[in-house]
Amino acid sequence: MLTLRRIPMLVAVLVGLTILCHRATSAPVSRPVVKVKVVPSQEPSALRQTIIGPGKNQPDPFPGYGGFVGWESPVRLKNGTWLVGFNAGYWHGSPPTPLRVAAKDLHDWTRMGFPPNFDAPTGGRAMLVRSTDNGKTWSKPETMIDTGADDRHASILELSDGTLLCSYFSSWGMTDIEKDPAFAHHVRTIRSFDGGKTWEQTPRGLPPVFAGEEADGPMVLRKDGSVLLTVGGVPKGGGPTQSGVFSSKDRGESWQLLSVVKADHNLDEPHATELADGRLVMIARPEGDICWSSDRGKTWTEPVTFGMRMFAPTLFVLRDGTLVCLHGSYTAGAGGLRVTFSRDGGLTWIAPATNHGFLIDRSYGYGKAMELPDGSIFVCYLSTGGHRTDDARTNAIWAIRFRIKKDYSGIELLPAPGRLE
Repeated sequence: MLTLRRIPMLVAVLVGLTILCHRATSAPVSRPVVKVKVVPSQEPSALRQTIIGPGKNQPDPFPGYGGFVGWESPVRLKNGTWLVGFNAGYWHGSPPTPLRVAAKDLHDWTRMGFPPNFDAPTGGRAMLVRSTDNGKTWSKPETMIDTGADDRHASILELSDGTLLCSYFSSWGMTDIEKDPAFAHHVRTIRSFDGGKTWEQTPRGLPPVFAGEEADGPMVLRKDGSVLLTVGGVPKGGGPTQSGVFSSKDRGESWQLLSVVKADHNLDEPHATELADGRLVMIARPEGDICWSSDRGKTWTEPVTFGMRMFAPTLFVLRDGTLVCLHGSYTAGAGGLRVTFSRDGGLTWIAPATNHGFLIDRSYGYGKAMELPDGSIFVCYLSTGGHRTDDARTNAIWAIRFRIKKDYSGIELLPAPGRLE
């Protein structure tokens, strides 16, 4: 998890790969050409809001809290309440103590700014804040769950009956999961039946497909009422990270594996969503691999890249059918939180350059978003990655809005609700 305008023109990026379903028995399908349409960019201004940060709305002190907040995700409930799930801890990753970390990993972490002597008996915890005035003000942080591990990337989804379903993953630190499988990273889910005031304290896990898995969220509520959850999984036999696609048809009571997508390189931090025509589309870090499923997630086209190397990509579909991808950029001189969008289900992407999206903010990124009733998009994101000691102590969760222009020629940055006064 590291960060690193010109006249409009159409740049075609030829993919030159025959797209095959992952099942060996599947027949070849068409060869989609993924393109990037280049349009002018816009520089951000002081439009952001601090939801949680130094001197503002900090969690109450607890063993394991040292100022770090992050890995956030917003949701707007049907009753108009806004929630933001997040992680509170002491560093970029906040594993419990005593540490179960290999000496080399601990050495590398410490060089970045990890505080090795921090007392955190249960690591970081999953928390939330809520707003009842459309994001202008936010409540004091509340704990959703605090297990024995670092509970992070809490993402909340509202189901049709009002049940709230939260996915997160528990991290014990960088351990050798082959030798110490009990302490691998694993995705968990919990539910709330009272609008997020209380949460289940016995988490549910996924089928044991991988040696360990992570999920940045958010989950997706499909048109048929089922829930889609995408994870990045470490294969039990080793090898590059794979994408696991899971589904629940019983409000998160149980989860079933739909498919595993593989490549000859890592498919980290994958995220899939449902297009207006019912197909699924997925994207992954670091190569921006994209693939599609036409059979409800059972099989997928071969992952292909289109020139944008990215981290923490998140896909979501607007009410008008536009597919949006928030991402962090690896492109030198074009870092920060960025966004690109597509009007044809991911075959053509509109961006300010062929190798990165429009700039939202020159922050660390890891943004998650939701569409508001007025058509604007509310984004929550990290101020820094919290790697350096000072950054971890003073980290913040920021918010901003943007709107895709009516002619789809780019984006317009807008003030966050808390900046409107």
